[in-house]
Amino acid sequence: MNLHCTWRDIMREASLRLAAAGIEGAARDVRLLLAHALGVEPVEMIMRETDAVDAAGLAAFEALIKRRESGEPVSRIRGWREFHGLRFAITPDVLDPRPETELLVDEGIKRLPEGGRIIDLGAGSGCILLSVLAERGDASGVGVDLSPQAVEVARANSDALGLVARAQIIVRSFGGEQGEWFDLALSNPPYITRTEVETLAPDVRNHDPAMALSPGDDALAAYRVILAAMPTWLKPGGWIGFEVGAGQAGDVRRLMSEAGLDGIEVFDDLAGIPRAVFGRRRGN
Repeated sequence: MNLHCTWRDIMREASLRLAAAGIEGAARDVRLLLAHALGVEPVEMIMRETDAVDAAGLAAFEALIKRRESGEPVSRIRGWREFHGLRFAITPDVLDPRPETELLVDEGIKRLPEGGRIIDLGAGSGCILLSVLAERGDASGVGVDLSPQAVEVARANSDALGLVARAQIIVRSFGGEQGEWFDLALSNPPYITRTEVETLAPDVRNHDPAMALSPGDDALAAYRVILAAMPTWLKPGGWIGFEVGAGQAGDVRRLMSEAGLDGIEVFDDLAGIPRAVFGRRRGN
């Protein structure tokens, strides 16, 4: 890369480099990273493409491209991910929010009563809990995570989104009692076996925290733990919703039925993969 050209030329060269490194969507990533390097929104790059290149911007962009060439995801490089229309800071201590998880949020919102209380089990960045609360100004809730570092990230996101008054985020296991009754529980627990983690794409395997990806050898372990404790904190008539891995919906549905839930429904993500399972605790 050199100064004697326009940003359009620089982007073209960078796209070729990323494509050669096996990066899918290279042109998109280049545009996002250049906008980040220049401190502008990606849409503004349309007007900046024919601008002359400046040394400081080029140096910053080159550093970002090298990180992307190594396989680091764009969201990790920028330090944030857009999820459910909101911006969430992420660090190596939390799972990078995925678009398919928005399904869990959308279906959860439908089941949360007026003035309801929600618990997010394994909160990570807080994207599930905080997205629900941002949509439902009448609601409040709690996010729990075993990682103190993840809890700090979620708290920072809560503060940035102006939700501190309605969101309590604490270090706690999602097994056992939760200290109060909730109308809705949502969880995207670890559901990939230890062996399967090794088959994941490098941008996931090498950058998402292992604790958030895998419960060990039993892919369903986290669901079992949550459902065993559920009667101590989910209100009768309350709903619980899980994200599940590909091919797991039937097993999770069975576990939920065995735990005494009814009204169980499975929902497909935009790719047609069964991705969320909801059930209701019996009673009024």
